[in-house]
Amino acid sequence: MYLLTAPMFGSKHLLGLLFVVLLNVALYFVFRKYVKDERKFVVVAMIAFYTMEVLKLGYLMIRDGSFPMNHIPLHLCSAPLYVYLIWYLAKPDSWLYQAAKATAFGVVLIAAIAALVIPVNIIGGDLTWAFSQDNLLPYLSFTFHGFMIFAAWYIIKAGYLKPHWSNVIQAIALTSVLMVIALIVNLAFDKDYMLLNTGNGSPLVFLRDISQLLYTLSMILLGYFMIALTFSIAILVTKKDPS
Repeated sequence: MYLLTAPMFGSKHLLGLLFVVLLNVALYFVFRKYVKDERKFVVVAMIAFYTMEVLKLGYLMIRDGSFPMNHIPLHLCSAPLYVYLIWYLAKPDSWLYQAAKATAFGVVLIAAIAALVIPVNIIGGDLTWAFSQDNLLPYLSFTFHGFMIFAAWYIIKAGYLKPHWSNVIQAIALTSVLMVIALIVNLAFDKDYMLLNTGNGSPLVFLRDISQLLYTLSMILLGYFMIALTFSIAILVTKKDPS
C-alpha cells in the first residue's frame, strides 16, 4: 500500500513536534534580545512568513513545472500572510489595526496547533526525517507552523495585544472575509481551502455524508467557537498573570 502520509504521533510526527518546541524556545530568546518593539516585530514576522511561502511555492513550481493550484495561499494557515500585512499598513488607532492583531494571535494560533496536532496535510509520506528532495516540504511546513505558534503567543507575551472580549468579534470578522474568498475559490475550482469543501483532515468530515452544506456550516461554526475559546483562555490567563 502506498503511504500518503506518515502516521499521526509516529516518530516523524513526534520529532517534528519536538523541533517546534525547540524552535519556539530559540526564537523567544532571539526576539527578546533583538526585536524590542511592535513595529519591528511585525516587519520581521511578515518577512519570515513571506519568505517561507515563496520558498514553498517556488519549490512546487520547479518540481511540478506549473503553479500549484492546491497551494494558493487561502488555507487557514495562510492567514498570517494577510493579517501581518494589514497590521503593518493599517493606522494604529483604527479598528482594522486591532482586528489584525487579534487575528494574528487567535486565528493564527488555532490554525498552527490544528495543523501540527493533525498533520495529515503537512507531514508528508516519508516515515522519517531523511533529508531528500521528496521530503523537503515537511521541513518547511513544520518550520512555518512552528513560527506561527511562536508569533502568536509572543504577541501576548510582549504586550502587543491585551486580550479582550472585543477581540473575538474582530478576529471572527476578519477571518470571515478570508473564509468567503476561500469558499468562492473552492466553488470555482473545486478545491478545499480552509477545509470547507472536501474536508481532508477535518474532524467533521463525516458530516459530508449527511450534507455538504451542513459540513461547511459546521466547520465555520467550529472555527468561530475555537476563536472564542482561545480568547477566553487568553483573557483568563493574562488576568491571573501578575506582570
